[in-house]
Parts: sequence; structure tokens; C-alpha cells
Amino acid sequence: MVLVTKGDIEADGSIKETLKDVTVHEIMTKDVFILDVTSTALEVAKAMDEQNIDSVIITKYGEATGIITERDMVCKVMVKDAMPHTVNAEEIMSSPILTVKPNTGAIKASEMMVKFHIRRLAVTDGKAIVGLVTDRDILTVAPGLNTILEDLIEINREQDVVETIDIERGVCQRCGSHVDDLNQFNGLILCEDCREEEE
Repeated sequence: MVLVTKGDIEADGSIKETLKDVTVHEIMTKDVFILDVTSTALEVAKAMDEQNIDSVIITKYGEATGIITERDMVCKVMVKDAMPHTVNAEEIMSSPILTVKPNTGAIKASEMMVKFHIRRLAVTDGKAIVGLVTDRDILTVAPGLNTILEDLIEINREQDVVETIDIERGVCQRCGSHVDDLNQFNGLILCEDCREEEE
């Protein structure tokens, strides 16, 4: 795994440059849980609970055909008051599932997530599923990739929470510095120096 440090960012001046060679293979989760389309929602829920995971890849004839997330379970089973043992995975999965190759760059993967408003990509080698890369995986190694990852952050938070958010430490969305004093100003998360320049 490649970790990006503040020194890397300062020396290079561009987080995109630093990350251009980071592939999804380096940051993906390799332990992916897979079930067949004939599985029931109850079996999917039990797998999520037992494996402590928030998504399951669904296959048909051995090929990835969809994904079921906790949100799918809530919105397509619980809210509809459906009996989980009578609902097939195929009925509630999100499909098609977008896939990338292991050598796909982290930047390209994040751009795909933003374009299609998704938070997960299956990583395939031929027809075999070898991993799953999420927006959080990318955020972990790329805290300063602001222009692309701002959209991923927006996918993960409610609009009304943005107005009241207090961030103590992180990366300034204007200058890219990693600081301990961040606050929201004009819709951006800025360090003290950038907030003064904005005023």
C-alpha cells in the first residue's frame, strides 16, 4: 500500500502527481463475500452480520452481476415490509455492478465513482472477482485529492449536516495543507490562513 504524507504533498505540489501510480490493487479489500442470485435477502443479511460487512457481491453463473448493500436491504426489504426469506437477491441487488481491473489507477476509480454516484467498485481479473474498492479506501490514501474526492464526500453526508460540521484536523480544501485548525467558510473546509484570505 502507498501512503501519502504531508511531505510528499509539499515536495510535489500536486497530490494527483503523487497518486498517479497508485492502483486499486494496492488499496482494495481482498476479502469479498460473494453469493449467488438465488440467495434470499435473509441469507444476505445473515452473511453481512456474520462477516461484519456492509455489502455482498451477487453472481450469476459465476460472473459478478450486482451488489447488495445495507442501504438496499433497508430500502428494498425493510421499508417495504417484505419477508426476507421470500425475497431473492436478484430482486434487490443494484445492477449492473461496475468493475475495474486491478491495475486501474485510484484517480480513475474515484472519477468513475463520482460520475456514476456510487461508492464501490468490484475489482476483477478476467471473470474472477479479486477485490472491492470503496470511496473510503481512496480517501484513506488520498486525503488531499480535493477536486475529485469532494464529490465522494458529498455522497456520504447529508446536506443539512454540512452546515453544522466542526472539523478539528484535516486537509484544507483550498491550499491542501494538513492542519489542526479547520472550519467551514463559504461552503469550503479551510485553514485559518485561507479563511483570512477569503474574508
